[in-house]
Amino acid sequence: MPAYSGKAQPYLDAIAASVFASQAVRDWLIRGTLAEADFTESSVLIDEQRAVRWSTKETKQPFWANYWCGRDSRCTCRIEGSKGLESDAIFFFRNSLDRILAVHVEFKHPNEAFSFGQPEAYPLRAACFATTYNTRPTLNPHHEWTTVILCGTEALSDPRLANFQRVITHREADRVIDGYPRKT
Repeated sequence: MPAYSGKAQPYLDAIAASVFASQAVRDWLIRGTLAEADFTESSVLIDEQRAVRWSTKETKQPFWANYWCGRDSRCTCRIEGSKGLESDAIFFFRNSLDRILAVHVEFKHPNEAFSFGQPEAYPLRAACFATTYNTRPTLNPHHEWTTVILCGTEALSDPRLANFQRVITHREADRVIDGYPRKT
């Protein structure tokens, strides 16, 4: 059985391909978030993100995937004691005013439970990254952030989803994202 990221990677790959190829998907991804008004019709920073992320070496995962806070106790971008250390994907959008938005994306399989502090850590990490990117050599500079989760419909009753500005079900993603693997 493949490791977790191997099982999630086909979904994340489809999300990334659609975000990079489609203005409509980018606008849909941030619909209903605090960033929607300022970042609708934004461009996506594909080449800039790749150049920054791979400035020292190419990562095993795609350049937009698996942004880690850090595993040591000095990481201030997480809930103490939690394992919520990583954003599954981050996409950077630039608006007409030259402001940059980091879109932090979490992916959950149907019926997959959150680990301790995981949903609460997403906005904390996103806000922290927006103020500490200058100390993180593989993270693009950005001014604002938003958080998005893709999950099954059974998760919709979990109050911790309030930590994400945008909640997208797999059913909705399947209708919008080209090549999104079907969830059963």
